[in-house]
Amino acid sequence: MSVRFLVKLIGITGMVILISACSIFGGDSGKKKEDAKKGESKSKTQSTKGKESIIDQELKKQYEMYNEILQYKIEQDKKLIKQSEERYKKLKEESDKPSDSKKSGDTSNKDSGGKKGSESGESKEGDSGSSKKTDGGGGQSK
Repeated sequence: MSVRFLVKLIGITGMVILISACSIFGGDSGKKKEDAKKGESKSKTQSTKGKESIIDQELKKQYEMYNEILQYKIEQDKKLIKQSEERYKKLKEESDKPSDSKKSGDTSNKDSGGKKGSESGESKEGDSGSSKKTDGGGGQSK
């Protein structure tokens, strides 16, 4: 039994030495790998944070531009409304003025209408006179 006991004891001590050696030398490489992975993940997060900040800056610029465009459109709409109100006022004033001038203009239109009638009568007489001349001319040829 002493031989078996001695073999077991040597085997156990060998395993303990092997495990401790692996943990000492291999553990550092495992920790180094873990540290490298952590460092890579940190650098990735930092680089993505840097990218996000650039993206955020671009988005902020675009948002500001959008707000400026909206403000410009609102200002243009206000100007358009003011212009249309001014046009409406002018048209309203003009429509009120002709109604006043129509009353005084009606008498002047009647006078000019009479003149037009006499002028048109003259043209009728001229037409009839010319037709008489043709009739007369036809009578002479007999």
